[in-house]
Amino acid sequence: MRYVEMTLEEAVKECNKNTKVLVAMQNLAEKDDSDVIFIPKKREEYTKMFEDVKTAASLCNDFVRQLNLFTERQDIRNIKPQGFQKIVLLRE
Repeated sequence: MRYVEMTLEEAVKECNKNTKVLVAMQNLAEKDDSDVIFIPKKREEYTKMFEDVKTAASLCNDFVRQLNLFTERQDIRNIKPQGFQKIVLLRE
């Protein structure tokens, strides 16, 4: 598994390659380990998805390609439990 920090412009470009993505939002400050629910988002909704993002990172492994979007500035190698994380699943 490999994290790569990217600019918001690069993250938006990655999303725009897909007509629809799955997005889940998680409050990092909550200790609750409840299941995260993914909701389909269409291209028209992508702008709103990136409104409050301070840090974007790409995660890629053998099974999934995703963007992790954080509402607070984060060091992607040491994520702090602050703000919200949006997990965007991308199609290959």
